[in-house]
Amino acid sequence: MSVFFCVLGSGSRGNAALLVTPDAHVLIDIGFQPDELAARLDGTGASWESLDAVVLTHLHNDHFKRRCLKKCVEHGIAFFCHADHAEQLKVGAARKLREAGLLRTYSHESFDAAGVRFTPVPVPHDCPPTFGFRIEALCARGRVRGLGYFADLGECLPATVGQMHGLDLLALEFNHDEELERASGRSPFLIQRVLGPEGHLSNRQAAEVLRQLLTGGHPPPRTLVQMHLSLDCNRAELAYRAALEVVQEAGAPTQVFSTRQDRRGTMHRVDVEE
Repeated sequence: MSVFFCVLGSGSRGNAALLVTPDAHVLIDIGFQPDELAARLDGTGASWESLDAVVLTHLHNDHFKRRCLKKCVEHGIAFFCHADHAEQLKVGAARKLREAGLLRTYSHESFDAAGVRFTPVPVPHDCPPTFGFRIEALCARGRVRGLGYFADLGECLPATVGQMHGLDLLALEFNHDEELERASGRSPFLIQRVLGPEGHLSNRQAAEVLRQLLTGGHPPPRTLVQMHLSLDCNRAELAYRAALEVVQEAGAPTQVFSTRQDRRGTMHRVDVEE
């Protein structure tokens, strides 16, 4: 029995990922409009009609589209967000979520969403509060070793790295190449925002996180999924090379995959430990 994880798209124009267990279909983030999400779900075995839960990391527009809340109400999909997010979502479809009993809030404690256990990990990003997640799929025959989803974070603090130890699959931001960012011609304010401690992880920073995970004495992740690659200030080959060098130096069995903004990524299988 297995669990499947798929990034439906990742970047500054939209982010969403799908988790498929034997018992549930769960979306992490809803950064695309409903029709676009439906198109990206097509072929995965999941659909708006089959979804059991949506879990939100933060309220930036590339991770949250308000129109998707109407779909949650329409199809009875539980919507999980931090209590501070819920305070900002009191009108329109969000109110209907509350009235339908579909709005669920989390704090800093682990919570279950359709049989999937999420441990929120607060991360530094300029849309407080923002979270990554350590995820365990609980099945009748056992549990996965663990998945991690960390899409937006300006820096990866030691406590955050600690939450990534022992994962089977890690989805981690590799947002930009620092030289390309500095030479991008963007406004100084935007460049500083991206490079700052509440912006986004560079290839160098993310590769250093991977190095710590591969040399820290814990089982290495079997799969690394690179997310949120900048269209303007990164290249898939640069992000891939940065990670691959670390994997080869460590002699680890980790496989590296890069996601795209314009199309769905690989459906990754994670076997359940019995």
